[in-house]
Amino acid sequence: MLTKPIRMMLRVLHGNVVLDDGTVVKVIKRDYPYDHTPCLTIDNSGGTSTIQKNIINKDYVIPVDHPQYDKDHPDKMISQQVRREEHSISLNLNIWCDNEDERLEIINKIDKLFNMAQSDHYLFCNNYNNGVCSHLKSTCKATTEQNGRTVKKQCPSPEDYHYQNIFTTYDIIRSSFDVEPAFDTDDTTVNPPVLRSIIRVSFSYYDYYIIGGAISTNLSVDEELL
Repeated sequence: MLTKPIRMMLRVLHGNVVLDDGTVVKVIKRDYPYDHTPCLTIDNSGGTSTIQKNIINKDYVIPVDHPQYDKDHPDKMISQQVRREEHSISLNLNIWCDNEDERLEIINKIDKLFNMAQSDHYLFCNNYNNGVCSHLKSTCKATTEQNGRTVKKQCPSPEDYHYQNIFTTYDIIRSSFDVEPAFDTDDTTVNPPVLRSIIRVSFSYYDYYIIGGAISTNLSVDEELL
């Protein structure tokens, strides 16, 4: 099952780690992909723990089968009572490669992608798809307009264009996101040796379960938990 943390990592890495010679470093499922190097694998051997469980109110789009659904306003949202669980997880991003130059280049490319994601780069907006903004149904304005935000590769008008950053999309607690420096765990038991480096990424995220029942009209969230 692709959990929120794995989906978030795939969103950042899949198709985006491109070496200078044009090689796309794929993210694959196999644990020991010696015949597919260079490539990346992801595992959660660092473990997952539950930090907190509580009941809050959260805005959700009204589903079609809900008594308050309005066909004239299908995107209307209401505040519903939900059960929220906060989890902490550590993911290992395994880098498999053939030589030291390749290893260094892949690590640098990944480091850049994580920095882009944390800097609200338009590439990681949930509405961005191959140059098109799905909300505007036209070319992404971050690539055509010029202002203080687009110089930083950010959405020029987040509220007007409904910018959705990657952390909100996958319910990741942004302040908890931590990327550790890469360390090497080369496999010298095969010939030729396979170079392997690991980047450990740790963060917390939320899972929600809609309780249903009476619908609340006021959104009330404990700000200290955000």
